[in-house]
Amino acid sequence: MSDKHIIFWDFDGTLGHRPGMWSRAVLDVLQAHFPDCAVTLTDVRPFMREGFPWHQPHLPHVEITTPEQWWTEIEQLFIRAYVGLGCSLAEASHLASLAHQKYLELDQWFLYEDVIPTLKALRSLGWEQAILSNHIPELPGLVEALGLAPYVQAVFSSALMGYEKPHPQAFLQALAVFDHPQTIWMIGDNIEADILGAQAVGIPAILVRQEDARASYVYPDLSLIPAFLSQQLASHETSHPGEDS
Repeated sequence: MSDKHIIFWDFDGTLGHRPGMWSRAVLDVLQAHFPDCAVTLTDVRPFMREGFPWHQPHLPHVEITTPEQWWTEIEQLFIRAYVGLGCSLAEASHLASLAHQKYLELDQWFLYEDVIPTLKALRSLGWEQAILSNHIPELPGLVEALGLAPYVQAVFSSALMGYEKPHPQAFLQALAVFDHPQTIWMIGDNIEADILGAQAVGIPAILVRQEDARASYVYPDLSLIPAFLSQQLASHETSHPGEDS
């Protein structure tokens, strides 16, 4: 076990967001090619509620080892959506590839305003930070493009890890990279994937931007996280003094 102090951050809904997410990308491509179509986000969203790997987090997908393989599976989901919305199979196949590219457009991704100040403050307090997210293979590049790279030591995306949070292996793989640090926290906005998943493998967790009675620690935003973790770390060190104390 190392003496490092590590924070694992979720990404979507915690650090960054893409308005409309998958449904918006699918709809934007459809409307660009069929300007007169009457399809709305409400029509698209039901098709996005199943089929992604994180919708079945108990099932590993370790056989998927490249971004191309991962996106092939996701484009099949897009094809089903476009066919369900009235496109021919040929149209759907073409649009699915475009939706893939649309989702990756960097100008569609944004950080919450409290992210950089919080990560900067935690770095100054000696915390190492990593991102552990159910996300696309290109997450490391997205993190860099959004200016987060100076604050994080690693980016773990489920797309290439082969496991989706809350699967225990998603957390255990990340822990192994950091040599099982002495102090570790998980911070995220999803009670099932981030909070309960982390706690199941012994990692304390903080729920942010959401409320849920099952979470032991809840904050509406990130602004108070540095002070809270400093207090927790001081309390831990006081209750477990070193040999020279």
